[in-house]
Amino acid sequence: MLGNQASLALVIPEAILGATVAGVMALGVSRAARSRGVVAASGSLGLLAAMAVAAWQAAGAHGSVAAFHGNVVVDAMVSLFRLVFFGTGLLTLWFAYASSEIDTRDFADMTALVCASVMGMSFMAAASDLLMMVLAMEFVGLLSYVLAGLKREDQRSSEAALKYVIYGAGASGVALFGMSFLYGMAGDTSIQAVREVLLGGAGEGTRQGAGFAPLGLLAVVMVLAGLGYKVAAVPFHMWCPDVYQGAPTPITAFFSVAPKAAGFALMMRFLSLLLAGVSSRLLSDGLMVLIGVVSIASMTLGNLAALNQRSVKRLLAYSSIAHAGYLLMGVATLPALMSATPDPSGFRAVYFYLVVYLFMNLGAFFVTSHVVTRLGSDDLGAFRALGQRSPLVAGVMAVFLISLAGLPPTAGFVGKFYLFWVVLKQGGAFYYVLAFIGVLNSFLSLFYYARILKVMYLEPSADTRPVAAGPLAVAVLMALGVPTLLFGVWFSPLLSAAGKVLG
Repeated sequence: MLGNQASLALVIPEAILGATVAGVMALGVSRAARSRGVVAASGSLGLLAAMAVAAWQAAGAHGSVAAFHGNVVVDAMVSLFRLVFFGTGLLTLWFAYASSEIDTRDFADMTALVCASVMGMSFMAAASDLLMMVLAMEFVGLLSYVLAGLKREDQRSSEAALKYVIYGAGASGVALFGMSFLYGMAGDTSIQAVREVLLGGAGEGTRQGAGFAPLGLLAVVMVLAGLGYKVAAVPFHMWCPDVYQGAPTPITAFFSVAPKAAGFALMMRFLSLLLAGVSSRLLSDGLMVLIGVVSIASMTLGNLAALNQRSVKRLLAYSSIAHAGYLLMGVATLPALMSATPDPSGFRAVYFYLVVYLFMNLGAFFVTSHVVTRLGSDDLGAFRALGQRSPLVAGVMAVFLISLAGLPPTAGFVGKFYLFWVVLKQGGAFYYVLAFIGVLNSFLSLFYYARILKVMYLEPSADTRPVAAGPLAVAVLMALGVPTLLFGVWFSPLLSAAGKVLG
């Protein structure tokens, strides 16, 4: 266990982001240097430098290191999730630079908030102490509330920020209440100390841990409820459609991937540290059923609600809820993690799918942002005849939608196949039903994704304005579209990286 000074070398990427935030804030108060180009370049350089260091650390990661007196764990999983967070932040800056929804006066503030939020997400993925979990969650949450309300003159943006704050406060309160139970059981905020109690050891001032199974289950469920809000899982999803629709589209794209990935990273870290090797049928079976039911509800409600949406941003918000349900299928393989020989393959499938989801979902939102910037609307009608008005943009959007639906030869198909295979590998009627419902929901999602394709290619439009993409837009589309296709046929590098998660 490393002390504070010895741990500093392990958080160099976060230190780079901290310096980037300070630099961007300085640019924001300088009239001569606050242009969008200068701020975007500065933020991009900081994120690229942080990504480079994170990639170098991921390549050389061996085992895990308890840093800052055990408050965080730095391992391959943290380094790999950093790449997801930093990459999403970088692409968000490029989206915002090309978008008309972010006022130039607010661009420096937006850049600083995104970089700081990404830094907090890294600590969410690394947290191994209950207090660190709370601090990281609230740090990211507070910044997200401000980002959602960035369009101060827009009533829907202000409403989105308010709803985000109200739901976030409630979810944080529930999670904190659950953590207070865990602290009471162990007399310590360390997740490892709580685990010792669950294994049957004695915590400070406590009885033997075997008697805490029902209370332990309640406490873990309350913490997972708070994390369920972060990933927009049913029934903690109510904020998601309104926030996604009200926030500027580049920020909506950021919300759809980065906080969701951070929520799943923290969920996997918390469960793996707390429950690995704990032989409690009440905990394992209870959590398996609960997470499975939430997964089914999220998939089904998200897909059904998306069917009749006219706003593409709102449609993609419900799609995001459905994808949270797919990802929770991997988390529901918890009994395999709690066995005598822990098997984290379900969590690895979650990471694999999150990386795939990054490319296809950000891509769909970038096209939506591009259409909003050019035509001023995210209504389905704005996408009419997009195949004729901008063949490249429509073609890449088709790739993203096909991947989101989980069809070959895209990365979305491989990601869903891996998830379903891991679930089926667990055996038992519950997992067979869970996988079957997941497949049915994938078919259901085809209807609303195909609806966008129909509008783009088969419906005429009275509006003949071109929706041509500039050099930056083309570069971003290729950066997202090529991996979406490439990982559909050559996925071994990504599979190898996923194998390091909780390895």
